[in-house]
Amino acid sequence: MATAELLAVPENQNPVPISHTDNHNVDRIKRNFLANLNHELRTPLTGILGMLDLLTETPLSEEQLDYVSSSRSCAELLLESLTNAIEYSSLTSGASGHTYSEFRPAEMLQAAVAAREPKARSRGLHLSLLLDPQLPEVALSDPHRVRQVLDVLLSNAIKFTVTGEIEVIASAAPHIDGRVWLTVSVRDSGPGIEPCHLPTLFSGGSGIENPLSAHSPGLKVGLPLAKQITEAMGGNLRVESYPGQGSLFTFSIPVSAKASETPSPLLEQPTVATSRRILVVEDNSVAQRFMKTLLERRGFDVTIAPHGEAALNAAQNATFHVVLMDLQMPGIDGLETTRRMRQIPSMAAVPIIACTANPSSEVWADCTAAGMNDFLSKPVSKSELFTVLDRHSATKIGVPSPN
Repeated sequence: MATAELLAVPENQNPVPISHTDNHNVDRIKRNFLANLNHELRTPLTGILGMLDLLTETPLSEEQLDYVSSSRSCAELLLESLTNAIEYSSLTSGASGHTYSEFRPAEMLQAAVAAREPKARSRGLHLSLLLDPQLPEVALSDPHRVRQVLDVLLSNAIKFTVTGEIEVIASAAPHIDGRVWLTVSVRDSGPGIEPCHLPTLFSGGSGIENPLSAHSPGLKVGLPLAKQITEAMGGNLRVESYPGQGSLFTFSIPVSAKASETPSPLLEQPTVATSRRILVVEDNSVAQRFMKTLLERRGFDVTIAPHGEAALNAAQNATFHVVLMDLQMPGIDGLETTRRMRQIPSMAAVPIIACTANPSSEVWADCTAAGMNDFLSKPVSKSELFTVLDRHSATKIGVPSPN
């Protein structure tokens, strides 16, 4: 009989053996539960943040703008706590792994900084990025995980820095096994931390031991999550800080440098026409309204498809130059819709961008395999949306389309 573990049972009852097969099923159930929880909570948050963004573009008084800003900050904190807690639970339970793919380090770093810049600016902070010319143009690693670590460090730096600046510095150096050390530092001009407290920053569980806990609400799993990720990828995360002198968080991971002439499908940039017709495939009515309003305000011609069948019908009967594809939909999901859409001659080379509330490495890999060209994580920020669209358009965002 297979080696079995025993469940804890009430006194006077026989223990129930669990086989390796049962353990595998439990892990699968756990992964599915975490994925569904992530989707069910992030989807309404997408609507909340999106509607607040649209509200800020309407005429508001200073008092009203302050209310909207406070509401958005609360929603962002909830999203950050949710994401970090689910990811930390996944990693510590072994329910989440790493999926390696090609990516462009400079492009990923620029997108991460651009996404945080509005928040930094709202707090009166200057956020800058310094890139080493020696960074590989294309690298092989887990870009989703690398971005997660950087997001945690940027979020903390913005949260705890009252005045001054935050600087992101990225460099590359040879690794002993022929790979490259990708090193990213986040330096802030915040209050700093007593050296005796530094070892507890990366402790998981209760925030009581974390010296930063008293100054900020939320679950304190961000830094423990970042440490787990970097160490799982063969790297390290370290910190230098002194009271009154700010903090410097640095993570280093080994990546494989790749030749730029063979990018992965996710990074390819197909040649598209100079039109601005976009097909938005999305089943959530609030998300539909947000995306349609946001895109039309920028001059795009938007068609909404509430499910996969409608998206395929639209693609058969009209010409589109970009597709924003939701993944979890009733009926045909986004992956299968993409595979079928690629069989339509007019859609064979059209950029298809995944939009999902489950931005895991595994999902990223599935999107690439299905034929998608890029990836947006919900809630979709305005800056990242238009950065991605600009990357896959022959016309720059904000330039009127030709008649």
